[in-house]
Amino acid sequence: MRFTLEMKLKDIMATNPKTAEAMQELGLHCLGCSFSVNETLANAAQMHNLDPNILLEKVNSVEQGEMSLEAAAKAQPPGSILQMDKKTYSIAPHIPAGVVTPEILRKIADVSEKYHAQALKVTSAQRIAIVGLKPEDVPKVWEELGMDPGHAVGLCVRSVKVCPGDTFCKRGLQETLALGMEIDKLYHGMELPSKFKIGVAGCPNKCTDAASVDLGLMGTSKGYHLYVGGNGGVKPRQGNILLENLQREQILPVVDAVVSFYKENAKPQERIGRLIDRIGIDGLHEFAEKARH
Repeated sequence: MRFTLEMKLKDIMATNPKTAEAMQELGLHCLGCSFSVNETLANAAQMHNLDPNILLEKVNSVEQGEMSLEAAAKAQPPGSILQMDKKTYSIAPHIPAGVVTPEILRKIADVSEKYHAQALKVTSAQRIAIVGLKPEDVPKVWEELGMDPGHAVGLCVRSVKVCPGDTFCKRGLQETLALGMEIDKLYHGMELPSKFKIGVAGCPNKCTDAASVDLGLMGTSKGYHLYVGGNGGVKPRQGNILLENLQREQILPVVDAVVSFYKENAKPQERIGRLIDRIGIDGLHEFAEKARH
């Protein structure tokens, strides 16, 4: 069997475990990470600044065999990201809606101190990254935290950023926290054609970037506006307003319609904004409008 650039790393290694050694030789040291192994070979090449055809030729040239003990030992600890020094790792526990209790904060601080983390970093995705862990300590840190990994990388629903809404913020026009947590519970980590970010904002200030993420909800005095197709990065794109003044009970069916439409129509690694640029927004609008009623 010949591998293709569209195949996921986990499927390639399942077919021929010995390919792990070849990929590690080219700098792919994240083969123990559940997020990274869900990437396609093409996306992995892009992330590691490799020529995809060279990587493809390399894995296709490997004889069938088992992964060596050395390669297995070098595999990245589950739920971690290799740091700049190529020796230590960071982890980002999942914190739904960015809401955390004092008890959880103390646990994160205590465990980080116990295992000599270099830093704690509050991320733009409302997580707390524990930075600079030794690879042998990562599994123990996860066990003692008792928390789930946040899907910080991979072709999936990444973050669901949520503002305080009318629960705490004087400018909040609509409820956001319960809504955001419900969306997070339904979609966080769901595999999709490309990365997918969600923002829930309680007013037009859009503090959670509702107009510049793949799917955003913005509170108004009459309900919620739904944005789709925004993204940052090298080629930023402003989101399109898909529907206006949604009522609370309409939101989850409409969000599900948008995610389903994207999943069915996008090409591999195509963000929803690029899908809209390619096929137009009318089909998505019609599909979402039906779910509204």
